[in-house]
Amino acid sequence: MRRRVLRATCDHGFEAALADELATLGAVAIEPGHRGVGFEADRETCWRVTLGSRLANRVLVPVAQFPAGDRRALHAGVERVDWPGWFDLDRTFAVDASSHRSRESHTGFIAQVAKDAICDRFRAETGRRPSVDRRAPDVVVNVHLAEDVCTVSLDAAGARLHRRGWRGPTGEAPLKETLAAGMLRLIGWQPDVPLLDPMCGSGTFLIEAALIAQGRAPGLLRLGGEGFACQRWAGHDAPAFEAVVTALRQQGRHAAPLLVGRDADPDAIRAARLNARHAGVADLIRFEVGPMQRAEAPAPTGIVLTNPPYGDRLAADEALYRDLGDAFKQRFAGWTAWVFTAVEAPIRAIGLKPARKIPLRNGPIDCRLCRYDLYAGSRT
Repeated sequence: MRRRVLRATCDHGFEAALADELATLGAVAIEPGHRGVGFEADRETCWRVTLGSRLANRVLVPVAQFPAGDRRALHAGVERVDWPGWFDLDRTFAVDASSHRSRESHTGFIAQVAKDAICDRFRAETGRRPSVDRRAPDVVVNVHLAEDVCTVSLDAAGARLHRRGWRGPTGEAPLKETLAAGMLRLIGWQPDVPLLDPMCGSGTFLIEAALIAQGRAPGLLRLGGEGFACQRWAGHDAPAFEAVVTALRQQGRHAAPLLVGRDADPDAIRAARLNARHAGVADLIRFEVGPMQRAEAPAPTGIVLTNPPYGDRLAADEALYRDLGDAFKQRFAGWTAWVFTAVEAPIRAIGLKPARKIPLRNGPIDCRLCRYDLYAGSRT
């Protein structure tokens, strides 16, 4: 693949952080936008970003752009793409679609038209059509309509990049790995700073922190499982890809962070320990069963990062937030606490004034990441 303009998507609020990360991975001509970052990359850089980004949800490789004010124009534009040049007939594929301020707004209809157009192109050239697999496709095609202009892209990852490959059984409402890694970057956590999550659930914050401490590219584990869609594109250069993988493996380091996870639910801790083993970081994290109310600071200073129940996830309990604030005041002087929760959660019950509030989202839920600087005495 020659150097071309790509787009990495991300959760709202992480655009600047993703732009910085892309620069470290070799991207150039970086332009942050809404919920994503445009950049230029050649084939090897595309691979490095796909395997190495902790914040991106998708890495999209545009293959066509054209006016599409109606069904006929959409079908014709998609059909013009040299699909047999991108993937083989025996590969399965799926189309996902989105629309913004366009006459065609039904995403299911847009995806169906695009799917038919891809099949028609194959049938015209080979006499056969590839199969569609919506659950586990080999190749994922993204079709985005914005003000009646269609951009057709191939997703270099296939399945979303938060699927690192380490997650086994999960708690009731786990955070996406990309969201957790993004928050660790926003708060400026470094491996030499102790990190505690007193309501750790399935351990997402701590496992992502351990992977950061090791310097391990987040996509490496996935290579032993479902892999990435770009590996299934026509003409994939496996030796060149493996050279990029080898270079990423050699970037690892051996930091020994102090990472502590606690949860009142023994099943959550069992799941967290299993996830940590799958990720290869079990020896870096201390998990313990116990209520948040009895959590103790494991060092004189450090960072608390936690995601209490809220909104659609679990019934937000005002008493729990009050207990969290009491724990901060009584046992974490000298620490900095970050609490990620929904806008509608009873965060005032913590009883401390946030030094900073960062607006974020968790899927469809408006959230905020609040910082509390914890001092002894009345400065709180």
